[in-house]
Amino acid sequence: MPIAALAAALVTLSQGSPSEPANPAPAPLAERALVERRPLGLADVLNTPDARDATARVAYAEAGNQGESGLAGVVYTIINRLMDGRWGSTVEAVVDAPHQFEPVMRAGGTWRRLRPVSAVQEATVHTIVSLALQGRLPDLTGGAKYFQNRQVVAARAAAGTVSPSLVGFGGATPVVQIGDHTFYAAVAKSSDASWRRRRPPRGARAAAGDSIFFGENRAQEQGTDPMTPQADAAPIAALP
Repeated sequence: MPIAALAAALVTLSQGSPSEPANPAPAPLAERALVERRPLGLADVLNTPDARDATARVAYAEAGNQGESGLAGVVYTIINRLMDGRWGSTVEAVVDAPHQFEPVMRAGGTWRRLRPVSAVQEATVHTIVSLALQGRLPDLTGGAKYFQNRQVVAARAAAGTVSPSLVGFGGATPVVQIGDHTFYAAVAKSSDASWRRRRPPRGARAAAGDSIFFGENRAQEQGTDPMTPQADAAPIAALP
């Protein structure tokens, strides 16, 4: 898919529909980055080899089956957390923050143990990041720092493996729905910290009981080795 087509499609999605929650128009990413207090510019932080690799691996682990708009939603959530600063000052720190991204938790707490992505997949994510930095791809998540697959969380709550308060982050107002993921700009402190006060049931997987994020992990669904490269997604034209 050409870059222009990707950008146009994601801009259209960011505007939502009458049946979706309103998606406020945030300030362009370049303008928002000006208020940061960091020694390096946002582009420098996002474009190191490890940052690019980490962003791509987490995006595909969380939303590899959610299309390019789903990937963009996860990428922007990572960027929003990076700009917030509470989860770390590098991409690697943000994605490895304890009890946050479920695929990272399942992989032992480090993005480096997620399955590597292909060159085409990394180029796809790099294109999304580059479009965002250039102001050509609005934040379709409306500044979200949280997301979850509500159906997955509700099923776990019904099974008793997570607290019911985590479903919808305890009634937090969603910003937008992208595929299977619902995105939130903010959540109640009780929901954000509930995993800190609770141990998972004996024998339950820690990721199921403790995670704030509940994205579908496609590698787990397929039952394949998490260190095996994924098949290429439908390619888009990569930026130089």
